[in-house]
Amino acid sequence: MLEHLSDEIRNLAADIAEHGLSPIDGVLVVPDPDTKGDYIVWEGNRRITALKLLDNPERCEDPKLRRKFAAIRGKAKVDIPRKIECTVADSIEEADWPIELRHQGYQEGVGTIPWDAMQKSRHLQRLGKKGRYAFTHLVVDSVLEKLDDNLRTKVTGKGFKISTLDRLLKNPEVREFLGIASADGVPRRFLHETEMLKGLTKVLRDIADGMPVRDVYDAKKQKEYISSFPPENTPNQQREVKDSRPMVPPAKPAQVSTKARALKPSHQRKHIVPSGVQYSIKDKRLRAVFRELQDLEINRHRNAVSVLFRVFVELSIELYLEHNSVEYHDGDNLSKKAEKAAAHMEQQKWASKHELKGIKTAISSPHNSLSFNTFHAYVHNRHFHPSGPDLATAWDNIQPFLDALYAHL
Repeated sequence: MLEHLSDEIRNLAADIAEHGLSPIDGVLVVPDPDTKGDYIVWEGNRRITALKLLDNPERCEDPKLRRKFAAIRGKAKVDIPRKIECTVADSIEEADWPIELRHQGYQEGVGTIPWDAMQKSRHLQRLGKKGRYAFTHLVVDSVLEKLDDNLRTKVTGKGFKISTLDRLLKNPEVREFLGIASADGVPRRFLHETEMLKGLTKVLRDIADGMPVRDVYDAKKQKEYISSFPPENTPNQQREVKDSRPMVPPAKPAQVSTKARALKPSHQRKHIVPSGVQYSIKDKRLRAVFRELQDLEINRHRNAVSVLFRVFVELSIELYLEHNSVEYHDGDNLSKKAEKAAAHMEQQKWASKHELKGIKTAISSPHNSLSFNTFHAYVHNRHFHPSGPDLATAWDNIQPFLDALYAHL
C-alpha cells in the first residue's frame, strides 16, 4: 500500500499527528481464517499503515520516506495512539454490508452521500476559511432574497453547480456584462440592482436547470453564451450607479445597542492600505515599500505616505510591464506607463473596464485631485499638502488595478 499511496499515507499521518484519529472513522476487521486470535483489516488500511509508521518509522523500507515519517512523528501535537478500537465482523459476508454503504455511493440515499462542491465550500466558509468559491458564494448570497422561491430552492440545494457559476464569474467580460466587478476578492455591483439581476438571474436559472459546463467551458463559449441573452435578460450598461456597491448578504437584524459606535467611512481609516489587503510581492524593494505603507499612520505621516504611495505605484507598474514584456521607455512618465499596463490588462482580459476605471481616471483627468498630476505634486511641489482622506480615496480608486497587477506577476 505504501508503494502506491505514499503521499496520501504521509498526509494522513501528518493529520493524525496534528489532530489524532477522526472519531467518526472506525476500523473494521474480520477473523484471520488461518491464525486463531489474529484479524485482517477490512476497512481502515491507510489509517493502520499511517499509525504503524508513526509508531515506528523504521518499519518503512524507503530511507527518504522513513525520514519524513520520523519528522512527522517528532512534530506530533498529540500522543500517537498505540491501541485503537476496532469493529469485528464475524465473516467477510458480514463485513460486506457496511463496506458497501461507505464505498458504493449514493444507492438512493442508503449509502454515504458525498458533499458536492457547494457544500464543501460552505463548510470552509463556516470555518472562516475562504474556500475555492468564496467570491461566487458572496455573489449568490447577496441576491438570494431577490430570487423567486423555486429558483432560490434550486440554487441553495444539493446539486447546484457552483463551479460552473464560478467559471463564468472568473471571466472579466462576463462580470462586466452582468455589472459585477472584483475589488480585493469582494464582488461589487456597478449597475443598478434591477439591471444586474436581469442577467445574473438568467445565469443562475440556466445552471439550476442543468446547463452543462461544456456550454460555458472557455472564454469563447462564455462570450457566445452572454451574447445569446434576450433583451429582457440583458443588463443596460448605461444604468451605472454613481459609486459601486459591495455585494454582501443582507445584514441580519442585530440586537440594538445604544452604545454602538458608527463605523468610520473607509477614507478615514488609519492606514492608506485597507486592512486585509495583501499582495504576494517577490521584489524585495517593493515588498519593503508595501510594508512601510501598511505601517505608517496616514494622518501622522501624510508626506511620507504620499511619496511612498507614488513610489509604490510607479515601481509596481514598471515591474508589471517588464514581467509581461510590455515595451516602455525610460522617458515615459507615470501616466504613460500606467496607460500601457491598463491597456495590456484589458487586452489579456485580466481586468474589466470598470475595474480599470479608477486608474484611467487618474490617467486622463489632469486636474482631478486623484490624478497623476497630484501624484507628481506629492514629490515635487513644496506648496502642495496632501490630506489623509484624499490619499485613502486615491488608493481605493486604483486598488482594483493593483489587484489585477499583482495577480499577474
